[in-house]
Amino acid sequence: MHFVLILNYHMLLAMKNNTVFFLLMLAGLTVACSESGKRIENADSVAEMATNDTAVLYRDDAVWDNIDFDAPIVVVPELVSANVTVRGNDSVTIYQASQDILFDIDKAEIKATGKESLQKIADNIKSRTQGEGMIRVFGFTDSTASKEHNLELGRERAKAVEEWLTSTAGFDADRIKVISKGQQDPIASNSTAQGRQQNRRVEIVVVRTQGTD
Repeated sequence: MHFVLILNYHMLLAMKNNTVFFLLMLAGLTVACSESGKRIENADSVAEMATNDTAVLYRDDAVWDNIDFDAPIVVVPELVSANVTVRGNDSVTIYQASQDILFDIDKAEIKATGKESLQKIADNIKSRTQGEGMIRVFGFTDSTASKEHNLELGRERAKAVEEWLTSTAGFDADRIKVISKGQQDPIASNSTAQGRQQNRRVEIVVVRTQGTD
C-alpha cells in the first residue's frame, strides 16, 4: 500500500510539472504571436507610409515637369524696382533675378544689393502663398567657362539663395530644392555681352498648393 501511494505521488508531481511546462509554452506562443502581429502591423504601416511618400514625390515631379517658364510677365512694382522679373499664372510664380545683381563675377556670395532684392522676393512669396507651396531655386550661367565649372557655379549660387531664404527669410527648408542648370537653357545669345548678362540668373519658382491664393 505504501508503495502504491508513493508511486501515485510521483505520478501526480510529474503531471503537475508537465502541466506547468505546457502552460508556459502556451503563454510563450501567445506572446510570440502577439509580437509577430505587432511587427506585421508595423511593417504594414511603414509600407503604407513609404507608398504615400513615393506618391507625393511622383506628384511633385509631375508638377515641375509642366512648369511654363514663359508664363506671362506679372508687374509687381516693388520687384520691378529691385530689378526682378516676375512671371506667373494661377498656380506658379517665377522670380527671375540677374546674377549680376545677386553676385560678383564668378562668385557665390550674395551681395548686399542682392540681399535687398531677395528680401522683396521673400515678402512677395509669403504674401502670395501664406506659407504654403513648393519652391525650387534654379541657377543659370553664361557659357564663358567649362560646362563643369558652370554647373558647379550655378549650384553654389542657387544653394546660397536657398540658405538665405531659410536662415534669414525663415522659409522651411523642406519646401525648397536647389537645381543647377549651368549654361543650359539660355534665354539670350551668349555671343554678346548683353546676352551673357541675361543668361547669368537665378530663378526662384514657387508652385502654390491647392487652397492657397
